[in-house]
Amino acid sequence: MIHEIKTIVNNYLNNVSLCDIILGTVTSSGIKISDKLTIPNELVIGNLKSSVIVGNKVRLLRNHGGQQFYILEVVK
Repeated sequence: MIHEIKTIVNNYLNNVSLCDIILGTVTSSGIKISDKLTIPNELVIGNLKSSVIVGNKVRLLRNHGGQQFYILEVVK
């Protein structure tokens, strides 16, 4: 029984989308993190949001659930 509970909890934690650090490129409509996914500007927050320009590579912190992205730094 304990083994089954551990398996369930482990599977849940692997699939829940906890906080994550990701790399993206600033575009005019948001931040592109893959060929198919661009994060809209409405979901991006942080002090650096107003100072990044199109083409900058940025490191983002995705919060739990992926509904907010915080710009941590501009990557050179």
